[in-house]
Amino acid sequence: MTVLEDVRSFIETNILHSDSWDASDAKRQEKAVNNASLTLYNYYGRYDKETRPIPVEAIAYQTLWVLNKDDSIKRTEQGVSYVNVSGMGINFLNIDRSIAPEVLKLLGRRIGRYQLNVEDTFRHRNRVQYEKRGY
Repeated sequence: MTVLEDVRSFIETNILHSDSWDASDAKRQEKAVNNASLTLYNYYGRYDKETRPIPVEAIAYQTLWVLNKDDSIKRTEQGVSYVNVSGMGINFLNIDRSIAPEVLKLLGRRIGRYQLNVEDTFRHRNRVQYEKRGY
């Protein structure tokens, strides 16, 4: 099965509130699945389409998230940080809404980190196995 068929099957059997998916035609559904898939592969670098694919349920939730975006969320992706309508305001500053909350629960948040091995630092001086380096 293709990713589109897998997502379609998952949504039809597991997700109750899928009105935006049900109301979309086949072409729009395909575009939404492709967009969701691209977004997730770009966001989560540890996944690869060939060797380690993203779970279908994550793509399904992201697809529904893409289809359900309202204008305010679309504006935040373009840099708007505050929306005021008839005296009521919403502050979007420092909130990333590009990934569905369900996907963040499934796959976690992307965290930037680096690794520096002990032998590449001066902490190795106290460890016998690193004495040979001549420091």
